Amino acid sequence: MSNALFSVGYASILTQGAFKTNAPQFLLGDVVPGIASGGGISLKELIARPELLENAAENTMRNLPQMVVQSFALGISEKVFKRVMAMPLRRINSGIVTPLLGRSVRI
Repeated sequence: MSNALFSVGYASILTQGAFKTNAPQFLLGDVVPGIASGGGISLKELIARPELLENAAENTMRNLPQMVVQSFALGISEKVFKRVMAMPLRRINSGIVTPLLGRSVRI
């Protein structure tokens, strides 16, 4: 579960730096409820207008230092989170999940 959350974090860093939008809005366009269009590039727009790849490359080069720092900080926080949450998750898995769903399912 935590791997998926941190993967969304990394995807958000990349899409924010390159396309000026978050990961869900990049994938879905302007259909994400509660999120207004902020001038970013969605996947739909990228497919329709391939010349926007040049903008994405420029954005990436401009935002690369910021993206590296954010990725580094997210990596450190991921390690700290996993270390702090190891015992509680182990207890949940052994006390609740395993008896109910078997050993093949884990949190």
